Amino acid sequence: EQPLTVAGADEEDGRATTLAHALASILYQCTQTSSYAVCRVSTQAAGEGTAAGDEAAADAASTAAAAIATGCGVSALSITVRRVSRATDVRQAFEEGADGWLAGPCGVLSFLCSVLLTRLTSTVREDMDDPSTPLIGRFGHCSQELVNMLLIGEATSNVFDGTRWLGDDPSSGFLVKGVDSDRVGIPTVGFLSELEPMRYLQVGSLYKYPDFPIWVLGSPTHYTLIFSTRRADCQLSEEAQLEQQAKKVFVDHSLDEGGLAMSDNLGKMLEALKIDSGKLAEAQSDMVREEVILWEDFRRWIFRHFSMSADTQAVSSKLQLFLYDGQDPPGPSLKSVRVEISDIDPALAGGGSEGDAFVATLHTRWPNAAVQVEDAASSAAKA
Repeated sequence: EQPLTVAGADEEDGRATTLAHALASILYQCTQTSSYAVCRVSTQAAGEGTAAGDEAAADAASTAAAAIATGCGVSALSITVRRVSRATDVRQAFEEGADGWLAGPCGVLSFLCSVLLTRLTSTVREDMDDPSTPLIGRFGHCSQELVNMLLIGEATSNVFDGTRWLGDDPSSGFLVKGVDSDRVGIPTVGFLSELEPMRYLQVGSLYKYPDFPIWVLGSPTHYTLIFSTRRADCQLSEEAQLEQQAKKVFVDHSLDEGGLAMSDNLGKMLEALKIDSGKLAEAQSDMVREEVILWEDFRRWIFRHFSMSADTQAVSSKLQLFLYDGQDPPGPSLKSVRVEISDIDPALAGGGSEGDAFVATLHTRWPNAAVQVEDAASSAAKA
């Protein structure tokens, strides 16, 4: 059962309902069965019904944080688990606790336990490349597995599209898992990473083109949120959709990170893109060089076959994005991010990414873009 739509979400009084709906939706996508866990974690010092003051609440938060970060002192925490079979019941439980236990020092931990027990620990381990990976790493940071579980419902270890084999021979290689559209569909919320411009990882097109124009931005220190108020700002053109499909097929049959594939797989690749087998001989003649197919050759041939331009560069357009940073200190902030896309080199257009990790990250999603960031209030005053 899909969680119900939210009534009154645009009103200030509807914030608890909106939050409960979002949290329930996360639990909904974490399981294929109608079994959800709603967990409430508390400290022994300040359990339910205790009229704890600010000092007691701070002590409780400190105890919970220490237990999470070190694994010690877990006996000081207690957890109650309620199993329900309807997503609407999950939403109701979260809405009732939005101003109480969910907003307390163990609120985030309570929700994390709810997600983990809904997904089931055995399934979470199966999702991971390394089942011994902790969900919370050094300094209390989320692992990528935990981030993926919250965004797509699976605790996979990578952010590229699909799955890949490490090693030349799949029979002896190691399968690493990312975002698989066949299982999770199009992510509702996207993900971008400051590590991609540094070539530490590659974010796939599924995360870059989510269902809604909302992207979690991962940095070496914390997470922020980029969003737009126009849904069209995250949607794919026909050319971009074709490239996404072609890339997924090529990666599924590639030897490396999607740049090289063996010619023996060409027939399967064309079949996956619903191209008639009669085109195989032509494709082999145009693409195969010494039994190898390069991604750029495959891409150009596919676009030519479907009578589309292989140049997917966006025409000049302007986007109004917003960057929300909830880190405290220095305190929650909202900034206006103006993105102008064109065919001009962004360095020449005054929006280069050199020395600016945030702008460089945006260029992984909007490659040709001049980026201007300013305080949202200042931007509104100018408008």
